[in-house]
Amino acid sequence: KSECTNGVTIKWDNDAWGNFEVNNLKQTKTVCSIYFTTPINKVCGGSGLESGACYFANKALNGEEDLVYDDTIDTNLRFVGSTSNNYVYFNDDKWRIIGAMNNVIEVSEDGQNEETTGTHLKIINSAIGSYSWDSSVSDNGGYGVNEWSTSVLRSLLNEPYLKRYSSSLSCYGGNNVYKKNCPNWENIGIKQEYRNMIANIKWNTGTFAGFNTNEWIAKSSYEAERSSYNGKDNCIKNGGGNKCNDTDTRHDTWIGKVGLMYPSDYGYAVGGDARSKCLGISMYSYDDANCESYNWLHMDWVNSQWTMTPVAHYLEANRVFFVSHGGELGSNDASSVNIIRPVVYLKSNVKIIDRDYEDYGSSTHPFELEYGGE
Repeated sequence: KSECTNGVTIKWDNDAWGNFEVNNLKQTKTVCSIYFTTPINKVCGGSGLESGACYFANKALNGEEDLVYDDTIDTNLRFVGSTSNNYVYFNDDKWRIIGAMNNVIEVSEDGQNEETTGTHLKIINSAIGSYSWDSSVSDNGGYGVNEWSTSVLRSLLNEPYLKRYSSSLSCYGGNNVYKKNCPNWENIGIKQEYRNMIANIKWNTGTFAGFNTNEWIAKSSYEAERSSYNGKDNCIKNGGGNKCNDTDTRHDTWIGKVGLMYPSDYGYAVGGDARSKCLGISMYSYDDANCESYNWLHMDWVNSQWTMTPVAHYLEANRVFFVSHGGELGSNDASSVNIIRPVVYLKSNVKIIDRDYEDYGSSTHPFELEYGGE
């Protein structure tokens, strides 16, 4: 860090090591101090020095402004800001990197279900369509069930989309299982060579204990997503009703490969001068505070996006968090229609190929992946 008297600022050049830039130097007898500490790559511990996670940890050490460690217990390294250069070439398309996530549990697929905790790159696709999260006929008034493990969307993303095959599974676009055309999974699904890069992960599907929009702060959301609370307990406690009558077993984790972003992913993607302010307020107020303007995960003013986290509404067991077109975090019936953006965690030994592009990671020159197998 650095600090100066008389309102002067000083910027150290990590690359040139010794060069620095002084700004606003208008008065004599100005004193500046520069402090150094031992650099620490916080996301390299279990990944290997050439992993994708360590590639970005080294970029963060060199002062990359759109890479920031969050303030969670896991100290994840995230891409932030409105114009973040976090594009990556995956599945013959341009995805974007949410960040290098620590303490992620990978589950073996050999039938032994062995769990390994490590660091994984988390990436998100552009929209593949607009569909219901879930829908139903008799359950919860026909508005769907907010349990990810039994949701229609979970089935679609982890079967025909992940495995790239035609499917008899229905796509829904409203309550009471109102059907709409599914996309051509054989065209947009994950190709085999990229499917091999995707880790089998234990995802967190917990939520807040109650329905208080003031609590929807990024850090609080991160903690709630890892809690044992689910999307039905609160409405049962309050007497329930015809929107709280499903019989689905609730879970606070789910093992699989394709999910959606968390509310906390959206909250922590804020960058620039607004970051400090926005991380201290509810994501329900992101629109009013203009936080979405500094957030690359906010798409536009037309489409709203699903997350995979249930809402503990006091009367309904069918609500799910979504990011509205205006930018605030809200809740919607699972049968509502919102944009779907698939999210996956890459295996920890997937590497970033080093390229000598000044704008490496931009939409023009997205990061490239290398995976040599197990």
